[in-house]
Amino acid sequence: MTDLDSFEFFNVVGDFSSKESLIQTGKEGYLQNKEALKQLKSQQVMWEDILKFSGAFSVGSVFVPFPLITLFGAGATAAALEFHLAVSRLAAVTEMLLKHFGERNITITPRVKTDEGIIDLLVKFPDRRIFAFMFKSKGNAFVKWREDRQNFFISNRKKGGKRITRDPELIKLSYKLNRMSLALKKEKNPLKGLSNTELNKITIKAIVLTGETKVDPNNDPALFVDFGRARVLRVQAESSIYVLNQDDDLINFLMPTEKT
Repeated sequence: MTDLDSFEFFNVVGDFSSKESLIQTGKEGYLQNKEALKQLKSQQVMWEDILKFSGAFSVGSVFVPFPLITLFGAGATAAALEFHLAVSRLAAVTEMLLKHFGERNITITPRVKTDEGIIDLLVKFPDRRIFAFMFKSKGNAFVKWREDRQNFFISNRKKGGKRITRDPELIKLSYKLNRMSLALKKEKNPLKGLSNTELNKITIKAIVLTGETKVDPNNDPALFVDFGRARVLRVQAESSIYVLNQDDDLINFLMPTEKT
């Protein structure tokens, strides 16, 4: 068992979004590709040890953290589980993309900090295409965009989508992703590029739905567009944001458009 004291548990679980421990930085800047993946997997093990130490245990893929609730409170439990989920997800996606595209054909930077917040994953290709991703799960649900309401709605997939509720979290996430992407240029972040051409190039922004959360196929057909080699939902809010399924669309979304 790893020594929990080295993790500064009581400090770390307090504020997920601002902790430097989840930003993949090395001595010379952000870690990328295999180095980033190595650190993500190390953090994944760290959080697994925290959960084990705290008394949380798993049934299948679902943690039942009652001892941690007793010892540290529900807030600490939720934070620890959120850390573990976020790191595990980023590790899995990074590994998948590296396996598909190869180390030389893609540059993956997890947890990129801007003045407006932290981008989950920044992906850049040698042809200078650059993508900013945020990952989100809403449980076993469909996600729909209502152009007339300028908002997202979710429905339970198990119940046939009968109960539809407005989801303000996703629209706030899309606004935040837009602001963070603009901040990359404003701050002249070298991850985006060093030349004015690279800094001025549009960052392609997407919310990636994970797990059992999926884009509702009953969205307005006019909202679906072909991008790369995938067919995905395009939402026009503050700016153009794409919404796609991780398992079904992510790799094809990143592929260059086939020339005819």
